[in-house]
Amino acid sequence: MDWTLVSPIMMLALWLLTSYLLLNVGNLIVRRYPSSPTVWWAILVLSAIPILPFGSSSELVHIPKVLLELGGYIEQQQSQLPRNLEQSTLLFADTLFYGVIALYLVVAIRKLYTLFISWRSINKLLGTSEPFKQSVTSVPCIQLPINCSPFVFGITNCKIVLPNYFSKLDSEQQYSLLCHEVTHIRNKDHLALVAWSILGCILWFNPFVKRMEKSFVHALELRCDQFTVTHFELNKKHYAATLVTALKHSVNTHSFASAANFSSGALSLADYKLRLQEIIQPQSNKPVYLIILLLLLTTLLGLVNIKAAPALHVNTSHWHNPLDNFWVSSHYGHISEFRNSKAHGGIDLVAPVGAPVMAVSSGTVVIADAKTLPSRYGNVVLVQHENGYQSLYAHLDTIEVERGTRIQGGGKVGTLGATGRVTGAHLHFELLYQEQRINPLAILALE
Repeated sequence: MDWTLVSPIMMLALWLLTSYLLLNVGNLIVRRYPSSPTVWWAILVLSAIPILPFGSSSELVHIPKVLLELGGYIEQQQSQLPRNLEQSTLLFADTLFYGVIALYLVVAIRKLYTLFISWRSINKLLGTSEPFKQSVTSVPCIQLPINCSPFVFGITNCKIVLPNYFSKLDSEQQYSLLCHEVTHIRNKDHLALVAWSILGCILWFNPFVKRMEKSFVHALELRCDQFTVTHFELNKKHYAATLVTALKHSVNTHSFASAANFSSGALSLADYKLRLQEIIQPQSNKPVYLIILLLLLTTLLGLVNIKAAPALHVNTSHWHNPLDNFWVSSHYGHISEFRNSKAHGGIDLVAPVGAPVMAVSSGTVVIADAKTLPSRYGNVVLVQHENGYQSLYAHLDTIEVERGTRIQGGGKVGTLGATGRVTGAHLHFELLYQEQRINPLAILALE
């Protein structure tokens, strides 16, 4: 299969697995640190560490054992074969790849548009509001003609939106609700919620991001409650009673996404029970333990990144064919009676004797002789590339590089010949990944 499709699938699978595992780790952490929304930002960032291109430049110089096996490679007679199957396979892989990209973009754009429409609807609803005078904050407050949870709306010029029932509350309850929303603004929680909503649209294919967002909202409200009660010196029991009152008024009413609500629609009954418990008797947290735990997770995921990077980050955009003009006489994996029904380990390219053979990509020369590998290869050059890839050029007439030298992509490694066990002059080209032969057509067009 074309590596342009395999690599993204592997990255997606690893990211989904990491997200799932870290989601469960995050749920364990918040049992100890329930009012730390920063945990969920850290979990989201940490989930991406294994697939980031940090350790993607590894280049280990060695000779694959598969090349030293006596039965690993048998030459095939030169006969030009049809390429319809390979071409149709590559075309299908490319079509599937771009089809998946198109599907992702369509769904992401649709979700972002839906979110935009939701924000525009809220903004339109605010046009029916009336200014509400208060002395708690300088932030503008408006009152809607409908019942909902109090919330903060806006990005630069935000405002506190109050429900219709707000006027019926006593002054102490009003003060508690306003202090809560002021705390949201102070912590820029409304901006964080907008960011999570946008990320949810962009990363829609990862269901664990949505669950992280829900947990983030829960932790956000717990932190806001604790700070509000402490900073404004509110009575804990009265504040908890105000929360219950607001919740009762908000049942079966409008809930606004991406808004910092006093009684958020994203929270369950169990979340509210824990929220009330944390208001009355908050847990004592020691952030140093949390920092140590996150550092350990970062180190662990960094190690995963180093191990996984070679398989995930394959930059083949700069790779090119080893010959300028040629035709294919034998494809990778082709089986014939002439070769004792064994699969061909490379691809044979026919061109005139003496034609320049070029390195398909930059790398280090590991072999440049006719002695290291079995004699059937003749004059052979093996080049080590990044991320565990190697390319082999066999049956060369002349070798123009030396072992241990660095060669640039497109640099001349030798000339085409007929040394070793052959039935005619050609270049036997192999591509290896992690010491195993792979189909060169997964990387190169060879047309």
